[in-house]
Amino acid sequence: MGGGHGGHVEGKYPGYPTNVWSLTGGWFCRPKHWRRNTALALAGIFLVCIPIAVKSAELEQRPHYPVHPIPSQKWCKNFPEPDPK
Repeated sequence: MGGGHGGHVEGKYPGYPTNVWSLTGGWFCRPKHWRRNTALALAGIFLVCIPIAVKSAELEQRPHYPVHPIPSQKWCKNFPEPDPK
């Protein structure tokens, strides 16, 4: 009923519907300002994660020297010096 092509138009991608609505933007989504939005999202993530990492480094304590070197030894001020034997 209704006839027509049902949203399928032979064009750039034949066999796929041209008019699809979805929350993410459809088949071939190209939202406006996607680079700016991505940059803002990444900046927000860094603004939240960096203070958490700094606080974590301040609070980190290791009562025993580790057997293998770990990355936080480089920036943690609460790290004990190895015992000379």
